[in-house]
Amino acid sequence: MGVQWGRAVTDLSQADRAAADGFEFAQAAAALVPSLDDGQVLRQMERLRTGGVPFTVCGVPLPADVQVTQQGFNLYVWTEHVKRSLHRMADLGCRKIVWSDGRARVLPVEGEVAGLKEQALQFLFMLCEAAGTFGMTVLVEPLGPRRTNFLNSMKEIGEFLPRVGKDNLSSMVSLRELEPIGLSPAQLHDHRHLIGHVQMENPKSADGERRCPRPDDGHDYRPFLRALRGIGYSGLITLPADADAAGLEFCRRLWKE
Repeated sequence: MGVQWGRAVTDLSQADRAAADGFEFAQAAAALVPSLDDGQVLRQMERLRTGGVPFTVCGVPLPADVQVTQQGFNLYVWTEHVKRSLHRMADLGCRKIVWSDGRARVLPVEGEVAGLKEQALQFLFMLCEAAGTFGMTVLVEPLGPRRTNFLNSMKEIGEFLPRVGKDNLSSMVSLRELEPIGLSPAQLHDHRHLIGHVQMENPKSADGERRCPRPDDGHDYRPFLRALRGIGYSGLITLPADADAAGLEFCRRLWKE
């Protein structure tokens, strides 16, 4: 049983570096692909033919200031933007779309929220419809209460996503979010049917940023990796943007133990 290892990237130079360091794919930040011009897309497609890494995983292509659960969010306006972006992502090898932006789904603390949850459901339906055209899967990440107040646990995810009614919709987990969402590595087995992607980072980094696992960072990653192996996970694992060849080798070695 094997997995593929990727690295998060925010620009094209990082993607080139990921290929040189031995990563098998890149996970593009939400803003990256929509920001590329036609020439950059064509050059990146050429790199794929000559040894570059595909952008197998991409963030949901919405600007950072767009909130899906906000009064006035216009689904029709953003549908065309999303479709254009997904077309480019497909050209660059995208197979999975991850929704890990907690700000985009924050609900108001007062007032009627049922309609705004329905708005999020309609957005996911549209996203899945558009992504399905290109054979892509949409993955919603549960996030802790410091990042959002909606879809904060695997239980919530398991109850909400089926309402969308799309087969290409699932979830994912990040190591740093396990504790905030009340999940232990041992409990991954209970939600194995929802885990369509994995992000792995130091969950206790001093600056709060996503940091690549390192041998001397004081965290034991074995329970998490053993739990993934225990559920038969054989998909993709993304390391943070600061990952390099040494960090990749460390994680691969741990996976094989």
